[in-house]
Amino acid sequence: MFTTFKGVTIKQEAVLRALDDFDDCYPSTNQYDNWLDKDGYKYAIRYRGRLYPPKHILSEVSGISRADFGGGKQTNRVFRQLGFEVGYK
Repeated sequence: MFTTFKGVTIKQEAVLRALDDFDDCYPSTNQYDNWLDKDGYKYAIRYRGRLYPPKHILSEVSGISRADFGGGKQTNRVFRQLGFEVGYK
């Protein structure tokens, strides 16, 4: 399963690897920038009972800097098209 984002093909398998890598780097979800406590982070990917920051994960998978795209609908669309649950954190 795949979709495109800013001309880059995003595969479901790559997202799954990025989620695993996130788990390895941040055993506690909130270790990443204390993102769960900040109002600027509104959405989360829900997977395996954990929450993940969509914009961070999409940047990792696509190779596109987070400064070069917006979050919200644009980012969430990618994950929903790949079958992931995305909602308010």
